[in-house]
Amino acid sequence: MKKVIFLFIFSLLILPLSAQFKAKMVFNTMDKQRDFIVYSADDGYRYEFNEDGQEGIILVEKGSQQLIILMPQQKMAMKSAARSPMSMASDPLQSYEYHKATGILKEVGKETLNDIECTKFELWNKENSSQKMYTVWLSDKYEFPIKMVNHIDGVEGTGMELKNIEPWTPNADSFSIPESYQVIVAP
Repeated sequence: MKKVIFLFIFSLLILPLSAQFKAKMVFNTMDKQRDFIVYSADDGYRYEFNEDGQEGIILVEKGSQQLIILMPQQKMAMKSAARSPMSMASDPLQSYEYHKATGILKEVGKETLNDIECTKFELWNKENSSQKMYTVWLSDKYEFPIKMVNHIDGVEGTGMELKNIEPWTPNADSFSIPESYQVIVAP
């Protein structure tokens, strides 16, 4: 009986962590596919990637107005405004958040993507109501887009999708700049 009570209490303690996950993100932009590993937690999210032999990590803390790009091989970190062109080009979520602030978001239904229940939204331009900017499938469980299609650039297939989602628990350093890194602040 004590074991049953212990397991019940233990399961209650770990339930809030269920929204934390690790997944493969397939990001298509400018006719190029980029594969990231995305980690999402209560504190924010991070992407890890290797492009042309260059390792990189993008850090975004919830509520922060900046994006941090870590370059492990150079032991450098670059901080930039979350709404800067560099940040929006590096992070599809920052681009979506920027446009969401100036658009009209319409819920269009529920769909299941990659075995995850999602609410489907369309983001329309407030100035030009006939211009659809994004279609987004947002997971209520993870509070994170599972798929986004960018209609702004006019190139079919631009957007991102998460695959192979699994639970993940961050460590104390998951969203911090290592002390040994040189920090550069982009204008």
